Amino acid sequence: MDTSRLESEIANQKHLLIGIERRMRKLSPAAAIPAADPPQMAIVRLILARVHRAANGNRERLDQVIERLFPVDVSREIHRSMQSPGEYLRTRAAVDPAMTTVPGWAAEIVPGAVLFSGALPLLAGRSVFSRLAARGLSIELPPGGSIRLPNAAPSDPPPSPWVGEGQPIPVRSGLLSLTTLRSHKAAVLSTFSEEIAAHSIPTAESIIADILQSDISRSIDATLLDANPATAIRPAGLLNGVAPLAAGADAAADIKALVGAISNPAPADFVLIASTAQAVALSLAYPQLAVPVLASDVLPPGTIIGIDAADFVSSADRDSFTISASTEAVLHESDAPDPIVDAGTTAAPVRSLFQTDIVGVKLREMLGWLLRRPGRVAWVGGVQW
Repeated sequence: MDTSRLESEIANQKHLLIGIERRMRKLSPAAAIPAADPPQMAIVRLILARVHRAANGNRERLDQVIERLFPVDVSREIHRSMQSPGEYLRTRAAVDPAMTTVPGWAAEIVPGAVLFSGALPLLAGRSVFSRLAARGLSIELPPGGSIRLPNAAPSDPPPSPWVGEGQPIPVRSGLLSLTTLRSHKAAVLSTFSEEIAAHSIPTAESIIADILQSDISRSIDATLLDANPATAIRPAGLLNGVAPLAAGADAAADIKALVGAISNPAPADFVLIASTAQAVALSLAYPQLAVPVLASDVLPPGTIIGIDAADFVSSADRDSFTISASTEAVLHESDAPDPIVDAGTTAAPVRSLFQTDIVGVKLREMLGWLLRRPGRVAWVGGVQW
């Protein structure tokens, strides 16, 4: 048998196969590289695993549910988030300072700055609170802790920094005031039907993320944007003690009035917060508007708020965020809930999670906010545009 001829034929076939494979690679589109999931998706998946576990009567350990539902690399991130969800989000949700993200422009020498305004705001990234916290100052406080923030009244005009030899250095005149920032317990209850657990993982994740986004945003923003004073259990609303301005003839007039009301000093980071109807009207009338507009459906139609976001301070305690799920509780389904039974009177309407095949998920965290100086917010109600 001529083995050399056989070996030559095998080599030719091998080269032919390699050529075909190379040609096929050129004809086939390159495989898309999946984008890295945002860190809050690990928390959403952890909540989904708790929903699954509760819906199945808590017969499995949570780690077993996670490993059954998700691939290894995803379950590894979920396990990391289980230890301390707040700490996980704080370390994973890093925000790079401006300009340092550009390669060749300090990106190699300046590390990313960690901005953590709370787990609840990160889960509700479209909330007004989350977006204001990202623009302002975020401070981590221990449970029940507080911090006194100093503020000096501005001098007009500011003193010159240039000093002659042997001459005294000018000092900005103005009284120094202290504002106390405290965190308060924020809790959100969301309910999911047990049928959600029967859906495919991507579908269930999307449903849970959307419900959490809506519930958290509406719960926190409703307090943030009201006019109620601070109490022992909640911070003051941004509109507390702020009288509304008279509505003008058009949007431009109202925006100018809001800027003018925040004039001493002029706002460093002027932001508009508008009801959904007014936010849409602004985008249609002024598509090139340079002022950021945050839309909120908790504001009544015709309401527009102007705020100096540079003065907004928020606080969070990374160790306070907790997640719990149950199918056995009884809930009073109300925005102002009462005890289920109080002095023989039963609250209404109530729902038995067990009887209706519903899973309740409770999220808790210590959060707070304030404006460091008075006069940094103004608002107009009843606009007609």
